[in-house]
Amino acid sequence: MDLNLHIIASDIRDLCTQTHILTSYEERTLRYPSFYQEDKPLDPTVLYIIPSGQEISPPPSGQGLSFIFIGEALKRTADTCDHLVVRPDVTAVDLLDRLHEIYSRYQQWENSLQLAVIRCTSLKKIGYISLDIFDNAIQFYNQKTLNCVFAVADPTRHPLPEALPSADQNGYMDEELLLHLKIEHLLTTVALKPMFVERNALELPALMQDIVINDSHVGRIIILQVHKPLDQRDAALLMVLTEHIRLMLLHNPSLYDVHSQYMDSTLSKLIRREPVDDAAVYSVLQLMDWMPEHAFFCMAARLSDRDHNTNSLHMLAALISNATKNNCFLIHDNTLIFVFDLTVSDLTRDAYFKKLLPLLRDNLLKAGISTSFHDFRKLYLYYRQAVIALDTGIRSDPSLWYFRFEDHALEYLASRIYEEEDPLMLCPEPLIRLIRYEQKKDHQYLKILKTYLACNSNISETAKQLYMHRNTLLYRLDRIREILGDTLDRYDTRLLLMLALYIIEPHE
Repeated sequence: MDLNLHIIASDIRDLCTQTHILTSYEERTLRYPSFYQEDKPLDPTVLYIIPSGQEISPPPSGQGLSFIFIGEALKRTADTCDHLVVRPDVTAVDLLDRLHEIYSRYQQWENSLQLAVIRCTSLKKIGYISLDIFDNAIQFYNQKTLNCVFAVADPTRHPLPEALPSADQNGYMDEELLLHLKIEHLLTTVALKPMFVERNALELPALMQDIVINDSHVGRIIILQVHKPLDQRDAALLMVLTEHIRLMLLHNPSLYDVHSQYMDSTLSKLIRREPVDDAAVYSVLQLMDWMPEHAFFCMAARLSDRDHNTNSLHMLAALISNATKNNCFLIHDNTLIFVFDLTVSDLTRDAYFKKLLPLLRDNLLKAGISTSFHDFRKLYLYYRQAVIALDTGIRSDPSLWYFRFEDHALEYLASRIYEEEDPLMLCPEPLIRLIRYEQKKDHQYLKILKTYLACNSNISETAKQLYMHRNTLLYRLDRIREILGDTLDRYDTRLLLMLALYIIEPHE
């Protein structure tokens, strides 16, 4: 692992008497330490040790060279190069051994991080791997719900403050603290590079950096100063830790898109129509930066293949969430339940599903969509709409990938009317005649009639829907009219026919 003088200066601060570092902590270019040899060309990727009293040729300016002087820096070199000065009683051999130990330690850490990424281990495991490196508490937050996915520290070495945010075994934070962190605005500050901050609530300095995937802030690493003082070394190493976690999350979105327990429990109660305090509903909206008067709609989605597990659902939920933004979701009864905020996104439902269609199709997901609504407390009603649209739509046209409630409301209403009765009981007598006639002739008269009524008696649209020649359609409609009589001319009878056909046709 390549290092820089910021890291090395911090690790040998017991030996240092002077530091002069012009290069940013973001640059790590030093591959290994070595004794300076005058007969060899200088390499900007090597950290040179200059023993006390040794003379060196003035290096060319602008080469980015790095030195460690024992005893005293050579002034003609010190002004133009990054360097450290260590105590004169330190021998060159002991210093080289110390530096090799430092390089070996960080190389082992990087190897462990790379192995964890390859094995797709847990985020908490990566935290424990890095604990000795930072010697401070390490936390990873879900950036959307401000959920603490892991929080690690060694309480035997340095007890943590009671107010320090922690997580249970599922990675959930306490709901009151969750809201407090939101109000504090610390976690809403952009930190594309390591950023030193003060935690007002805990009175602890902290160092943080965001993890960005596809221009989306998916999480944040926070190093809290509870033992070792934070410095530029920690900033340089935080960049290494952040990059390895980013690589892991890039291929495992389910690791970071865990919703907070508080949000999950509130959404779960709402869709089960259990009592929920208005304050709890408003807290969920606050976590999402939503307002009660916003417009929302609900989506219910299931995998076409029943052979799946919770992890695959979490992966799909993460993909949908990142692709659409401005949403919250819950996995309930092997179904993905999403709520989208139309006001914040400034999109229509159709615009949402234009973006979602490739995801649904590629992952074999079928989705039902509710109508829009403005009262989040009535989520249950629109969750039911979405589920009804999904179940009814799959039965009527399994070739489609999503179904809108308004397109299947009549079919659902018909099924409820007839679910406890013989469907023929409420059929108008003319329709029964048509059913008997079709059973003898098999000319698909019921399908033609249903499509004709659904198309508001539009001949061209009916022919198009049925893939039927216009003249053939007209001939068969005339025959249908002969059997039904004047039934099609009355609005109330047409409505009853539609209700009956929605339930009769699948059974015939």
